[in-house]
Amino acid sequence: MFQMASVGLATLVVGVPAIALGLLVPGQLRKGKIFRWVTKSYSMILLPVFGVTVETRGLSRVDRNTPYVFMSNHASHIDSLALAVSIPHPLHWVFKKELSKIPVFGWVLMSLGQIMVDRRNAMQSRTALASAASALAGNNSVLIYAEGTRSKDGKLQRLKKGGFHIALQSGLPIVPVRVSGSHDIVPPGSIHVRPGRVVVELFDPIPTEGRTEADIPEIMTRVRDALLS
Repeated sequence: MFQMASVGLATLVVGVPAIALGLLVPGQLRKGKIFRWVTKSYSMILLPVFGVTVETRGLSRVDRNTPYVFMSNHASHIDSLALAVSIPHPLHWVFKKELSKIPVFGWVLMSLGQIMVDRRNAMQSRTALASAASALAGNNSVLIYAEGTRSKDGKLQRLKKGGFHIALQSGLPIVPVRVSGSHDIVPPGSIHVRPGRVVVELFDPIPTEGRTEADIPEIMTRVRDALLS
């Protein structure tokens, strides 16, 4: 009960001003910077409440002034909080359409220029990803869960191609991001967060400029190998 009350309060305290800013401030660049502040503040409030610590590794492998497509595995609801405090770039998260219907939380995503995809409509998803890539500026980057959904058993699932298409279309390097330790903190079917430690590791960027659709299987293998290493 305490955890749920804390989530609700943090969502209101951080989310309502964020929605107002999102509606008032124009431009994806500014929205991305605001969203980074929002997600980092939200995470730094809730992680101590849950008793969860985050260790970040591999930051020296990325340039803070360069935009990327960050591709992470997804094993737990706590992953998003851990990623928000670990990745130093302003991010545009790829999220499923259903999340937009959640009061306050979904409105924050929509007002601050995050990337909504309909998993039942492949054409809409590809169009949304392509449009988002073309609108990126500065070091604003994309974060996508490479498997397309949360893993029920904590093991890496088959990777989806959507994030690879956006990387090729934009020419942005792909940074594999491995989140470990989160599956046991919030087991499938549970909303209770157990105390624990999450490790987020960033791997060397994989160049995509000049690559074609024919190269996607090889790039997917490199990302998968990093996430499994």
